Amino acid sequence: MKQILMGNEAIALGLIHADVDVVSGYPGTPSSEILTNYQKLKDKLNLTAYAEWATNEKVGYEVAYANAMSGKNSCATMKQVGLNVASDALMSSAYIGNIGAMLLISADDPGFYSSQTEQDSRTFAKFARIPVLDPASPQEAYDFVKLGVEISRKFESPFMLRPVMRVGHARGICEVEENHEFNPPKANFIKNTNRWAGVPPGPRSVQGGELLNKVEQIRDYNLQTFIAPKIAELKGAKTLCISSGVASTYVREAIEENKLDAEVLKLDMPYPLPYHKLDELCKSYEQVIIFEEPYPCIEEQLNAPNLLGKFSGHVHQIHEFSKEKVIESFKKARLFNDLNPYQASKFNAHSIASRPPTLCPGCPHRDVFYAMTRTFRSKNSIYVSDIGCYTLGLNQNAIDSFLCMGASVSMASGFSLAHPEKTVISTIGDSTFLHSGVTGLINAIYQKHKFILLIMDNSITAMTGRQTTPERSNPENIDIKRIVEGCGITCHEYVYKPDMNKTLDFMKELKEIYKTSDMPIVAVIREFCVLDKERSNKLLPHKLVSVDSDKCVECDTCISKYKCPPMSYGENHKVEIDPFLCAGCTACIDGLCPTDAFVLADLGEEK
Repeated sequence: MKQILMGNEAIALGLIHADVDVVSGYPGTPSSEILTNYQKLKDKLNLTAYAEWATNEKVGYEVAYANAMSGKNSCATMKQVGLNVASDALMSSAYIGNIGAMLLISADDPGFYSSQTEQDSRTFAKFARIPVLDPASPQEAYDFVKLGVEISRKFESPFMLRPVMRVGHARGICEVEENHEFNPPKANFIKNTNRWAGVPPGPRSVQGGELLNKVEQIRDYNLQTFIAPKIAELKGAKTLCISSGVASTYVREAIEENKLDAEVLKLDMPYPLPYHKLDELCKSYEQVIIFEEPYPCIEEQLNAPNLLGKFSGHVHQIHEFSKEKVIESFKKARLFNDLNPYQASKFNAHSIASRPPTLCPGCPHRDVFYAMTRTFRSKNSIYVSDIGCYTLGLNQNAIDSFLCMGASVSMASGFSLAHPEKTVISTIGDSTFLHSGVTGLINAIYQKHKFILLIMDNSITAMTGRQTTPERSNPENIDIKRIVEGCGITCHEYVYKPDMNKTLDFMKELKEIYKTSDMPIVAVIREFCVLDKERSNKLLPHKLVSVDSDKCVECDTCISKYKCPPMSYGENHKVEIDPFLCAGCTACIDGLCPTDAFVLADLGEEK
C-alpha cells in the first residue's frame, strides 16, 4: 500500500509495523514528530502501547531499555545533542545488551538548522560499538525501523537509526504494510545477575569481550546483507564514490546529470564496516571519493591508499551536502572541469533585508527580558540563558551566553565565582529546568553560590512543537515552586500580567532581596505561550494597540530594546503597529514608552 508520508511519520508507522509498543524520549527538532505521530497512531488504531515524553533523554532511554531487557520491543527518540544526555546509559547498555529490541532514534541536524552543534550520531554509534542505519528517504526510514528491530533482537544489541533533518522533514511516497496485526512480544524479565547487574571488572570485562565479538558478527552481517549485493551491481567505472544517507542522493544525481565516469556505493549501515573487504574494493578503482555528512565516520574506518575525502581536503568538512558541493569535490578530484551547473546566483547582500530570530508577538518572555535588563543593567550584570524559546532573548541583548540544556544554572554558579562584583542572572524554561536544571540548582544551594535564577514557566515545551511538560500533565503532584522549596530555599513567584509596571516591580523586589542574600535567589514566573491556544485565549486581552503619533518622540526604546515584531517606523518617522501582527496583549501600554504613546486602538474591538 502506498502512502505519502513525512519521514518522521514513516518512522512512527514503521515502529507500529515492527511491533514496538514502548516509545519514550524527549522532544527536539528534527525528531519531535516521531513520538507525537506514534501517539496519534496508537490512539487512532486503539493499540495497547506506551508512548510518553520523559523529563530528559537519559530517562527516556532508560525507560525504554528496561523494557528491552524484559523482551519487549522498545524505542527511545531524541535529537543528536540529546544523545549526549543519554550517553551514560547508552554506553553501558551496549555492553549489557538486550533480549527484546532496543531501538535508539537519534535525529541529526547537518547545517545547524535548529541545533547548537552539528555532531554526527554515527560516530556516537561507533563510540558505543553499536550498529547504525542511515536512511536517505522516508521510504528507507520506514524500512530501516523494521530492519533495526530485527537486527537488535538477532544480536541482542541496542541499535541506532540516524535520520537527518532532510529525511525526517521530507515527504515521499512510501510503500508500507497494509492491515498489519499489531502483536508486540510480552514482557518476561529473566533474572541473571552476572548479565544485568555485572559489576566491573569481572562480569563487565567479560561483556566487553562479548561486545567486541558481537561487533565482528554485525560487521560480517553488514557485508553479506547490505554491501555484497551492491558491490555485485557495480560496473567498474574509473571513480568510486562511497556514501551513506542523504549525501548519496546528491552524489548520484550529480553523476547522472553530468554523465561522469563514476559510480556510487551507498552504505546503509555505516558502522560497523567490513573494512578489509572495502579496502580491497577501493584498490580496483583509480580513485575513491567518500561523501558523508557531517563527520568522516566511514572515512575513519577505511585505509586504502587512493581515498579522497574530508581528510584530503577534497570534501567539505562542515554543513550539509548539496549538488553544488558535490561538483566542487569532483572538480578537486579532476572529474569535472566545466563551470559548476549548480552554482547559486550571487545576490547583493543589501537586496534582501535580514531579520534576526525574535520572540513571537505577545510572548511574555519579551516582557520578562525587558524588565530584567532595565532592572539589572548590562554593565554590572551577566545574563546566562539556556536552550529554548527564551534563547531568542539574544535579540533584546538579554543573553550573554548559553551552552546546553540546563547549563544556565551551573554556569551562573561559575560566573558568580569569577565575578562576585557583578549580578549574575540566569534564565531557564520550565521544561529545561525539569530536564537538567534541578541538579545545577542543588549544587548552587549546596555550595552557596549567589545569583538570581528566573524560571520562565510557560507550561509547555514551546520551541519543539508545544509538547506537554511534567508539571502541565500532573500539576497536583509536580510543581516547580515546591521542587525549589524542597531544596531548602524560598521560591518567589510571579503570575505574569501583560502590564510592564508590574513585571518591573517584581524585578525590583528580587534586586532588593539579592542585596542581603548569600544564596541563590530563585523565582518562578508563571507565563503562557501565545501559540498555546488552550491557555493563551483565556489570558490574552485580545485588544489592539496603536500609537499616538503626537506623543511619540522617536526615543527608540520600543524598537531597539523591547523589539516586538509589529512595531516599526512609518513614513512619518513615528512608530507604528501592524494590526495583522499584533497579538493584542496590551503589554506595551503601561511602563514601556516614556511618553505613554501606546494606546488602545480606536476600534476597541476584540481581535
